[in-house]
Amino acid sequence: TYHLPPPSPPQYELTISDDGQAFEFSGRVDFGLTEALRGLVASNPKIKRITLESKGGYIAEARGVVTVLRSNEIATHVHGYCASACALIFAGGAMRSLSSEGQIGFHGYALGHGQNFGMIDPEVEMQRDLAIYRAQSVDEQFVQRLATLPKTPMWYPDHAKLRAVGLVTLP
Repeated sequence: TYHLPPPSPPQYELTISDDGQAFEFSGRVDFGLTEALRGLVASNPKIKRITLESKGGYIAEARGVVTVLRSNEIATHVHGYCASACALIFAGGAMRSLSSEGQIGFHGYALGHGQNFGMIDPEVEMQRDLAIYRAQSVDEQFVQRLATLPKTPMWYPDHAKLRAVGLVTLP
């Protein structure tokens, strides 16, 4: 009989800030994050802010996190670095703020040459995520730019641009 190995522990931390005013997420956008956040929000309904620090991870999990943020009107904040799937989570915030040192990184969708993930179509997946940016009132020209980005290198728009297009909504 074949036994599956136990699942590896999540590669993220999800906690409450020392002052009790915010959720704090750092690490990989990994399986289980949506459920973990849903549970933390349910037991701490007065907290309406999450700080993000991540290089990204699983986009499907990021979409789940966005649903939790939106249904609970939770604001997002980046003090340091938030890229790839984390940028989608950031966009899902009711209000969105960025520290003076903060960076938000974006890249395009692509499968490597010869890669195939069965029924997954990168174009369809990208459109699902672009719909989230649109629903959050991000400028359409910016959304169209996201649709044309290459997989590499990561693009880091400056703060003025992020505010002008409505991605950052608080000073």
